Amino acid sequence: MKYKLLGIIGLCSILLSCADRNKPLDTNLVIDTIAFGSCNKEYEAQPFWAEVAAQNPDLWIWLGDNIYADTADMTLMAEKYQQQQDIPEYNAFRSRIPITGIWDDHDYGMNDGNRTFSQKEAAKGQFMKFMGLDSTHAVNQHSGIYQSLQFGQPPQQIKLFLLDTRTFQDPLVNLPKGSEKNYAVNPGTILGAEQWAWLSNELHQSDANINLIASSIQVIAADHRYEMWANFPQEREKLLDLIVASKIKNPLILSGDRHLSEVSKINWHGQIIYDITASGLTHSYNGTEEYNSHRVGHLVTDTSFSTMKLNWQNSTVTVTQFSTQGQVLNQVEIKLQ
Repeated sequence: MKYKLLGIIGLCSILLSCADRNKPLDTNLVIDTIAFGSCNKEYEAQPFWAEVAAQNPDLWIWLGDNIYADTADMTLMAEKYQQQQDIPEYNAFRSRIPITGIWDDHDYGMNDGNRTFSQKEAAKGQFMKFMGLDSTHAVNQHSGIYQSLQFGQPPQQIKLFLLDTRTFQDPLVNLPKGSEKNYAVNPGTILGAEQWAWLSNELHQSDANINLIASSIQVIAADHRYEMWANFPQEREKLLDLIVASKIKNPLILSGDRHLSEVSKINWHGQIIYDITASGLTHSYNGTEEYNSHRVGHLVTDTSFSTMKLNWQNSTVTVTQFSTQGQVLNQVEIKLQ
């Protein structure tokens, strides 16, 4: 009886230990469903993880503001990450569904964060721990958190490019209150020379059937006044030009930040590019209709998450944006080329 009891205790310890870790990524897996979202306050209730899990995703992608740290105090940042990890619904979710992702300004540690943040390397360490990346991971071999991941095999292969829009970004310049836009047109950089060189090489080498580019801020939408690639018009043009020049198949951008969800579309020199914005897990815009000349489908201003279902046989991707209660709020079908 003594040994049986010890065995039960040992098994329970193993199960508890496994439940406190992220499920490992399986890059050999053929991906059928991806779920993604952003803007998540670690101190808010998060019952929506059961709704995300109900969509049976093969992967969850964090698109930034995964917690709201806004601090250079790494002890406080670590506590906030732990608070998120300890949420029962999220803890159960990450033990079942592999996760990856990027950061934005609030989990970077600085509102509208940029290259001047003094604790960016220390914040990177906290981010890596949250994502389950140890010190031997390739991300730790360079500045910033950018990386690429590849899933499946041709003709059912996806390549995911996870961009860092904070570590190398030049500071935004605020315009006077009452201006049409919040920020002046910026001639500087978002990605920085090192990350640009990496991205160009990765895109040109990609043979994947679907290429997902994760950016914490919107790339295509350009009509609003908030953070976006359009504040750095040369960088936006450079990214879109690179997507075209690399001749990657089926480029799809994933973005967050906005506390709203929508799908944007642009024809850039003959290449159709989509930007799927999934934002507002715990809080949302709840404002009036916001103009976006590139929007397809509906604007979602409720708290929400998004999924991408891949039908490899029919060569379609169905993007669905759900309320955090599981209701379909927007759906766009994309035909693969």
